[in-house]
Formats: sequence, structure tokens, C-alpha cells
Amino acid sequence: MAQAQTLKYSTFLIQIGSGLPVVYASPCGLNSKGFSRTAATNDTNVPDCDNPDAPSWLERDVVSLSGQMTGSGVVADEDFDVWNDWFESGASKPIQVKLGTRTWQGNAILSKLDVTAQRGQRVQFSATIDSDGEIVKL
Repeated sequence: MAQAQTLKYSTFLIQIGSGLPVVYASPCGLNSKGFSRTAATNDTNVPDCDNPDAPSWLERDVVSLSGQMTGSGVVADEDFDVWNDWFESGASKPIQVKLGTRTWQGNAILSKLDVTAQRGQRVQFSATIDSDGEIVKL
């Protein structure tokens, strides 16, 4: 049996684009990252025509797709304004998610930015980035 080929933390990047032409960069400070995609569905209850009293099965149709990126870590003072300015602008920005040799790209909104601190520890933050339109695999 061959051993699985795994990826290191450094090969998973959440990058924010700026400027024209767009330049992508990963702000410093993230210690955890996530990328999830969701399909919203509509359910239809389809009866058994031969036995109307039998439990029916649900059939589902995908009606929309969305993506979400999350991250948390320490507030890197040199890059925190990237996150804060994005949040305060309410703007949709170009983003990229890289996972090994794979890249997804689209626009997104920084929908949540939390800053927390505990005595005796460094200031932490977390961010939630929601897709604004299609996220495509390049």
C-alpha cells in the first residue's frame, strides 16, 4: 500500500487581491484557515405511486452555490489594517484560495472580523470571508 501524499500548512493560502493589475497576498498572522463550499437546495417530497402510505423519498435540486473562507490567529500589527480597512469599506474584493497546486478565485466580502484578548496572551483575531458571486477553480 502506498502512503498518502499530504500537504503542509504552508501550501494552504487565503490571499486578498488589491490594485490593478490585481496582486494577491496573504496577510501575516493566520494560524488556522478554512475553506468551505455550500450548496443550497430545494427539497421535493416524491410519493410512492404504488403505495401512497409508504414513506416517500426527498429529491433535491441545487439552486445556488456559495463559498466561505475563515481564518484566525494573532494580530500582526503590520498587516491588521488590511483586514480592518477591508471590513470597514464593505467592499467586495478579489480573493484566491490555494491548496497545493489547486487555485480557486472569485470576489468576496469580509463579513465578520473579531478581535479578542486575554491577559497574559497576545491579541487574537478571526475573520469570516463570504463569496460574492462565483468562486471558480483555475
